[in-house]
Amino acid sequence: MKKNKLGNRSLAIAVICMAGCLTLKYFKIYNGDWLEILLAGFEAAVVGGVADWFAVRALFQEIPIPIVKKHTNIIVKSREKLSAGIVDLVNNEWLSKDMIRDKISAVSIAKPIVSYLLEDNNQESIRKTLKPELEALILKLDHQDVVHTLEGIIRPAVKGNNLAEPLGNLLKQTVNQKDHYGMLYVFLEVLKDKISAESTLDFLVAEVKILVNKQKEGSQLKGWLVGAGQILGAIKPQRIAEGIQEQLVQLIDDIKADPEEHKIIIALDAQLYDYATRLTNGDEKAQADVNQFGEHFLERLIDSGIVKQSLTRLKDMIKTSLFENENEYTLLIRDKVNMMLHAFNEDTSKIEQTDAWLKSTILQLIDTHHHKIGELVGESLQKLSNVELVKQIESKVGEDLQYIRLNGAIVGGIVGMLIMIVKIYVLRIH
Repeated sequence: MKKNKLGNRSLAIAVICMAGCLTLKYFKIYNGDWLEILLAGFEAAVVGGVADWFAVRALFQEIPIPIVKKHTNIIVKSREKLSAGIVDLVNNEWLSKDMIRDKISAVSIAKPIVSYLLEDNNQESIRKTLKPELEALILKLDHQDVVHTLEGIIRPAVKGNNLAEPLGNLLKQTVNQKDHYGMLYVFLEVLKDKISAESTLDFLVAEVKILVNKQKEGSQLKGWLVGAGQILGAIKPQRIAEGIQEQLVQLIDDIKADPEEHKIIIALDAQLYDYATRLTNGDEKAQADVNQFGEHFLERLIDSGIVKQSLTRLKDMIKTSLFENENEYTLLIRDKVNMMLHAFNEDTSKIEQTDAWLKSTILQLIDTHHHKIGELVGESLQKLSNVELVKQIESKVGEDLQYIRLNGAIVGGIVGMLIMIVKIYVLRIH
């Protein structure tokens, strides 16, 4: 027997039994006292069953009986009071602030979280969950807004710095340890290639010709001498230019062969060291020039887009190293995180401190937003139509209501029989 049919079937049984007793009495098949007692019991069971059926139906549906009708469909008609009562019950009884505080105070929050994070399956799930979000965040690293923000932080930082003194110390160290010779070799190689080029020779020839013509345009005597030299072959721009080119190349080779002993390099090093000394000794003019140049240089470097280029390169490096595949970096990060979690889990004082912080934060949130619980329940109830509300309530308590109908029929039958027994055997009334 299905429980949701229990009330209907109990009422049907009472009606059938009452009809049977009436049949026996009407046709005088049996007219004993027990028939009267059973008939009274089944009549009372029918009355009790019908009354309880009406009461149950009146909760959920409108019963079209004049006068009585306005007191039916109680759940829908009292929906606002019912909703307010549920919200009040949840807010102030079931999930009151004091009850939530007591529950939170009695449990540890930090330790279960750490234990959960230490489980391999959970770590993989968390990694998969966080990976798209972290990757999306990294991909925005060189976003224009981020670049502008970072540039806005860097620009004020490059102003007002004393670059002169550290630069002076660096120059002194460089000159003393000959660290700049490596750069000097590269520079001399490039310079030698440039001087040895055919285009440089053409340039020198053109310059010599200009110089010869200027000499001819001087005094008349100088003009005759230069002209005579050209006629006799003593002054040839091509040969002069080739000689200058050869001398420059030879000078570069001499410097490269022994820069420490070459007088030009010695003189340059002395000038460089002297300038470095001026910077470190507080020469105001030298320091001001260097600092001003440094600020302008750094500002031009920022204007050139170096910040965005650096962020883009950093983004690509992080994306390749941490997101595209598992490598030594990702394994190292995972191991370090696990070590930190294990150390944290074993440190009772840290667990207690974290617990205190978590509980304090949660309790503050509860104090501030506790009313949201009631609002959420109220909003959920408001979203339900009358039909949905009745259907949900009936689905949860319908079985118990069927037992109320069954109990009404049984109790009514028993009371009816007891009354008839008293009437027959005590009061002697038939």
